[in-house]
Amino acid sequence: MKILIDTYGADQGEKVLVDGAIACQKKKDFTPVFIGDKEKIEELIAGRIDKYEIIHTTNFISNDDDPARSIRRKKDASIVLAYEKAKEEGYDGILSAGSTGALLAGGLFIAKRINGIDRACLATSLPTIEGTTLLMDTGANMDCKAQYLEEFGLMGKVYLENVLGIDNPKVALLNVGVEEHKGNKLSKESYALLKEANLNFVGNIEARDLLTGKANVILADGFDGNIAIKTAEGILKLVAGQLKEVFYKSLSNKLAAGILKNDIKDMFGKYSADEVGGAPLLGVKSYVFKAHGNANEVAICNALLGLMDYIDKKVIDKIEGELI
Repeated sequence: MKILIDTYGADQGEKVLVDGAIACQKKKDFTPVFIGDKEKIEELIAGRIDKYEIIHTTNFISNDDDPARSIRRKKDASIVLAYEKAKEEGYDGILSAGSTGALLAGGLFIAKRINGIDRACLATSLPTIEGTTLLMDTGANMDCKAQYLEEFGLMGKVYLENVLGIDNPKVALLNVGVEEHKGNKLSKESYALLKEANLNFVGNIEARDLLTGKANVILADGFDGNIAIKTAEGILKLVAGQLKEVFYKSLSNKLAAGILKNDIKDMFGKYSADEVGGAPLLGVKSYVFKAHGNANEVAICNALLGLMDYIDKKVIDKIEGELI
């Protein structure tokens, strides 16, 4: 299996993508195809692996660039080269920690949408008390129609059934209350559509239940979904920092911390974004995973493993099958 890795866009630069890929190759046999500055990538690899390819470019699409215009005009940008290469036989998937807008635009204009799907979306896995929940969308579509959310629900259902083995996953709508009449125009229209859809729709869910596992798929437009997930991440980081301060306040607290250290590490590890690594871009004809911009080596490794599992399960074919 060959995975195209866009080496631009991560906060820590090319190093984290290269190190993550090298770490991943120790866990699963695949060929990383790095797209970026050949000289820098060769220096970072430093002979640690033999099986790899490099597609040289020093051009990329930043978060400040207009995504659609840049995809059309910057033909040698790293993400454009990745999408074009993915259309060739022998190249299986794409990983990028770069611009979400560029990733989406490339999916729409180069890879193209799956027939019957109007909008692609990012499906972010949320670690919960009871397994995993998909929150979708988390940033690809700031404005949505009710039919888009229904499509997200269908794609989330297929992804969970095939990649995570969850039978008949419960689908919920992110809202300001659980009652059917609550919410804005989009929420009410979406509720009515989802209620009639061929999905295990369980109604509205509030943001406080994002991590409780009450639903397997939580639907939202990209604006609300992105705010929700970043709020959850921020709170978890804040709580971890505050807990650390408490444990260092006194000798007795330090002793207590020593006793609880492993349990606390396991608890916070369960909710770490590093364990998930990234999110699939569902709805396009290429297998694509979006890693966090602030990802570390562990997160990149896990994102690559998740992408390869997504490819192995032939999820795109199965989404197309649901739409026939």
